[in-house]
Amino acid sequence: MNLWNRIKNAFTTRGPGETRIYVSPRQAGVVVNQDTALTNAAVWACVRVISETVASLPWHVYRKTEEGREPMFAHSVHWLLNNQPNSEQTAFAFREAMMSHALTWGNGYAEIQRDDALRVKALWLITPDRVTPKRDAAGVLVYEVRDDADGVRVIPSAQMMHLHGLGFDGLVGYSPVTQAARSIGLGIAQDTFSQAFYRNGTTFGGMVEVPSNMSSEQIKLTEGYLNEKHQGPDKAFKVRVVANGMKYVNAAGAMPLADAQFIESRKFSVTEVARWYRVPPHKIADLERSTNNNIEHQSIEFVTDTIIPWVRRLEQEADVKLFGARAVGTVYTKFAVNALMRGDSKARAEFYRTMTQIGVLSVNEVRDLEELNGIGEAGDEHLVQLNQTTLERLVAEPPDATPEPASAAAPDAGEADPPADPGAQDVAGGVEDKTGNVIRMGALKFMREQLRNQA
Repeated sequence: MNLWNRIKNAFTTRGPGETRIYVSPRQAGVVVNQDTALTNAAVWACVRVISETVASLPWHVYRKTEEGREPMFAHSVHWLLNNQPNSEQTAFAFREAMMSHALTWGNGYAEIQRDDALRVKALWLITPDRVTPKRDAAGVLVYEVRDDADGVRVIPSAQMMHLHGLGFDGLVGYSPVTQAARSIGLGIAQDTFSQAFYRNGTTFGGMVEVPSNMSSEQIKLTEGYLNEKHQGPDKAFKVRVVANGMKYVNAAGAMPLADAQFIESRKFSVTEVARWYRVPPHKIADLERSTNNNIEHQSIEFVTDTIIPWVRRLEQEADVKLFGARAVGTVYTKFAVNALMRGDSKARAEFYRTMTQIGVLSVNEVRDLEELNGIGEAGDEHLVQLNQTTLERLVAEPPDATPEPASAAAPDAGEADPPADPGAQDVAGGVEDKTGNVIRMGALKFMREQLRNQA
């Protein structure tokens, strides 16, 4: 490579996750970063509801078998993911913090600690402000971690559990706070404005005309006196006395809050933040547009559109990083997203009833989902309804046709014979099934011929 190409690549080649778009941290007159963003109620609520929901879900380890799968509750990874990933944190606190890092910084990191047999024995959370993804001399992805003593450690990618959201290169996620800085800054600015509005006695600022012979020192003392007597919600509506010759003038450009649509804009800023995080507004206590008819469907959308993408990221990262080479493709993790139904006992009961009636779940499997002991081998049987069968089986094995017995009694003389049925020779024969329905043999013959023609 010549010198010109080296210089060109030095300015054009980007490392993993390097910023492509610059967004000023100061928006709407306030500083927006990962810390100040959490002072906004809507951002805090979105980060909290997603983090706590993912952290509360069971995260199981399974092994693929010929029959399907079997749970591996005794596996060390299962214990780390559901109970205690390290000696300082519970699994809930670990997942909650890692999710909050990904929802604010765009990336969540945890160092994987292994024993002498290369089995995972601990997961140590690392704050994202200390981690820098880079490529080494061979072009391999590594992570530089700054220690408390200003030292730098290089951790291979295989030893770092990395959770991230949407990103340009698929290796490092964008920071949602940085991308949404304008929307978040607007909300923080509105909070700051509200605070100043009440701090100044719910009155907009103005100007006081003073005699022209006042010195600058006298003007300064007068300003301090008026502000001291004026500022603060506890000083609103009080009578104030000023020196003779002073006159109060409204500040130019001041407008009432109604003209600025202040209340409406505050509601819109909440919706904007919810849109960034893909959270239904009712999940962050915004019930203005929620009704009894749509809130259930919004809750379902929260699971399918918000929670499931994050749990899939966690599942795949764990499958790749936490198991040995021999377990690849056979051992995997799975979140029990159905646990979100526990809050609605009626919907949960209806789900179990349907799953057992069509043979998907056994009684013992339902009791296991409810964290109850099984009832023995009888509870392992899968139940189906007796009055159900398949069309193919009905045609292949038709019921025995028995002619209807002739009536011994002669028809009344006064009754006319029923009109002859032109198709009676085809459908005269019939049998009665277990449900009491008469199955016409002509219809069975027609269905049999249709199935044979399709085959």
